[in-house]
Amino acid sequence: MKRCLTQSICVCPLFDMIQAQGASMDEPNLAISPQPKLDDLAIDAVLHLGAALEVLELHASHKVTAINCVCRDLLRIYYAKADQAQSLEPEDKELLGLLHDTAVDLGYAIEVVDHLNGDEADDPILYAVSYLLKAAKRFADEGVAGGLACGACV
Repeated sequence: MKRCLTQSICVCPLFDMIQAQGASMDEPNLAISPQPKLDDLAIDAVLHLGAALEVLELHASHKVTAINCVCRDLLRIYYAKADQAQSLEPEDKELLGLLHDTAVDLGYAIEVVDHLNGDEADDPILYAVSYLLKAAKRFADEGVAGGLACGACV
């Protein structure tokens, strides 16, 4: 479903939501938004990583290349590792360590996807995957910073 703006640009409502969420992540309004809990940030990171994996799964099934499949398999491994966060309680000291590992893994995955989508490829699907991975990394980094600030690792 598309809708047209007054500037005669048609956009998808889902894109608007993602773009608004991205803008809100870049400029958080701390005066009205409460600090998210560590487990919420971990779940958000895992959900965004899962979304990136699903997009890459679909892309790799239509454009079967060795590099797409390797990248997809790498995200599968990172997703399985990060998904362990859902089984941990917010008080678990392991959660902060797992969130840190997820942030590091996401950094590697972003580098691989961005390299894969170099100048020659210029694939919009891979840009979407990169965007989702970067959003996941922001959640993971925010969780690690918040956890360290409140002393969750002590």
